[in-house]
Amino acid sequence: MGDLSKEPSMEDILSSIKRIIAEEGEEAAQTVSRRGRAEAKQAQAEQPAVEEVLELTDEVDVEEPMSAPASEVSRATADPAGQGDSSILSVESEVAARHSLSALSSLIVTPRDGDDNTLDGLVRSMLKPMLKEWLDARLPALVQDMVAKEIARITAR
Repeated sequence: MGDLSKEPSMEDILSSIKRIIAEEGEEAAQTVSRRGRAEAKQAQAEQPAVEEVLELTDEVDVEEPMSAPASEVSRATADPAGQGDSSILSVESEVAARHSLSALSSLIVTPRDGDDNTLDGLVRSMLKPMLKEWLDARLPALVQDMVAKEIARITAR
């Protein structure tokens, strides 16, 4: 076998690995930065210089927002079968889906005719019969035990 004093130690091996990784990282970073600089120079050469300067003190007219683009309205009326390239639903399917979702939304937002259609109301209505059954079965015995304990406590004085 070889002489142990001539073999590199674990620290030497780790330091050489770290040095190699650091050198490769520096070379890669230099290559990337050279490419980035070259691409930036090309982009600057291709773009014409902007001569107009926008002053922030100039007033800009505010345009009225539009409710729906005219192209969508005309497409919906002109293409009733939904054969347009941009839509995957037919007009009938879209109308049906909107109607169902609006009905659901109206139930969630405002209950109808005094019904409590909120989540709390639904849970309350589901728990009410179970709570009634539990109270009917256990309340008389609970009250009787508590009254007996209180009478015993008072008479013990």
